[in-house]
Amino acid sequence: MLETLVRQLNMVRLSVGAVAMIALVGCTGLIDDGNTGLTKEEAAAREAWINGAAPVLTVNCVACHNGSRPMVEFLAGAGDLELRTNVLAYTPAVINLSAPASSRLLTKGVHDGPALLASEASEILEWIKKEKDAQPAPEDEGPRLETVQFTPLICTSGTPPAPTCPVNQVDLTDLGLPGAKLHFVAQALGSGLYLNQLSVIAGTDGVYLEHPLFASWPTDGSETKFDTIDRFFNVKLNAMGGSTTMIGGGTAAFIGFTATDKISVHFKALKAYQPDAGMGGGGGGDNGGGCKALPSFKTNAAQPFITSCLSCHGGQNGNATSAMNITGINSTVDATIQQACNQIRTRINTTTLDQSGIYLAPDPANQNHPFRFQAAQLTTFKNSVNVWINAEKVAP
Repeated sequence: MLETLVRQLNMVRLSVGAVAMIALVGCTGLIDDGNTGLTKEEAAAREAWINGAAPVLTVNCVACHNGSRPMVEFLAGAGDLELRTNVLAYTPAVINLSAPASSRLLTKGVHDGPALLASEASEILEWIKKEKDAQPAPEDEGPRLETVQFTPLICTSGTPPAPTCPVNQVDLTDLGLPGAKLHFVAQALGSGLYLNQLSVIAGTDGVYLEHPLFASWPTDGSETKFDTIDRFFNVKLNAMGGSTTMIGGGTAAFIGFTATDKISVHFKALKAYQPDAGMGGGGGGDNGGGCKALPSFKTNAAQPFITSCLSCHGGQNGNATSAMNITGINSTVDATIQQACNQIRTRINTTTLDQSGIYLAPDPANQNHPFRFQAAQLTTFKNSVNVWINAEKVAP
């Protein structure tokens, strides 16, 4: 099943036909409307772009993403086909050919633009799927960039090294990194799988990795599930030998993953420590990083967490504190409150607020969490905390 993943995640390798098409645009301004020279799949992808995705993006997205705003200019260019080339090649990637539905062009992340209609999103998704189908089978796949599929060990109570709370360590030796391991603790949620202490332990050669993408392989043989928000899309981690480095804040809630199903992790890049690449940490993605709107957190979110969460997540319950440590949230020192805020920030899904870990865990329907709100209480909690989250989304 490994071949179901595209080897160069989010990095589009243009086929001979596509290169020829771009050359025609650049040199003559002419395009062969009959799709001459393209494979059937390449022609279908082109048509899906011209007649489906491009009109949707022109109406909804080009005005902001045409280069008028820095850092989000993935739709800069003249003409539909130049826009297509640019959006496919944009870095950090907004198109995910391994998991089309997880493409940031659809999930959008922190975003103040218009929401897509379901029919519009469907046009874009159909185009991305056709682009995936149009990719040629590589003659030489090169080194494997995906872990073996494995069933995660589930922590049911307590903290490591308790027998009821095992640690998962995924060996990366077979991927060319002797002694390196992915490390995490997994817990079952009513709606998915929650990982904490997510980190990479570097072997003697160190580790350089980019864009880890988690996939779930259902035991019933149904379609592979990918991280729905591709949260680690811009992670670049460079760790020296013998070090341990958190990935993306160290936590992740994967909606739709089932604890009894196998999972695997695919990487855009995975190799030994790169001396010239800097000491990049594991931060990145919409769901990681530190708080930027601390005043709003103090005003709107701190007290609800103090009232409902601090008694377990403030050091009194080891398992809870391991998952999210908010010790110090009631401090009078901003630097201490900031640390608690940073922890909570890693449990936020800014794309779909209701899918945030801080809401899923105490949801009345989640039987796997020892504390659960009543429905009305959860609504009150969300209404207050969401004021802070929305401030985070627009904070510079």
